[in-house]
Amino acid sequence: MKKELKKIELSDIDILSRLLVDFWKSQLFNPSDSDILEDIRRMIDPRGIGRLIMFDNKIAGFIYVNEKYGYLNNIEYLYVAKDYRSKGLASYAITEITKLVLAKGNERVQIEVSPNNLRALKLYHKLGFTSIDTITLSTDIPGKTESFTFKNLNFRINPKEVFNKD
Repeated sequence: MKKELKKIELSDIDILSRLLVDFWKSQLFNPSDSDILEDIRRMIDPRGIGRLIMFDNKIAGFIYVNEKYGYLNNIEYLYVAKDYRSKGLASYAITEITKLVLAKGNERVQIEVSPNNLRALKLYHKLGFTSIDTITLSTDIPGKTESFTFKNLNFRINPKEVFNKD
């Protein structure tokens, strides 16, 4: 079973757009065509690093690194299609993209994750993502929420079943 990261080519745009729609729906967002086109534009822009995750010469997902705070080190998107999960592709993609980012002179790599996505948290921790720089807060969360206390402050988060769908 061959795993590789591949630069995005024009012939990949159709399947990439479908994967982006699936990615956004998994984030409880219904993207417009212009949203998807903007994501594709960003993923092929040479200022970032956009790669397709390949499994046995088939497109299984994507990973995208953008600049944040002046450094090209932020894994913004990571998505593996449902049929390709549990094959080590996310680990492979993160490991390989980390090598690319560090080879460009960056000292670290960062990734954001929902606090309820325990599966992703465990994976990222296993891969060496152990320092917390920031916590992203939002004003509203669609769907059901539950209370979460952090540092004696009350917040709302989506319940676990939203993020742990297979």
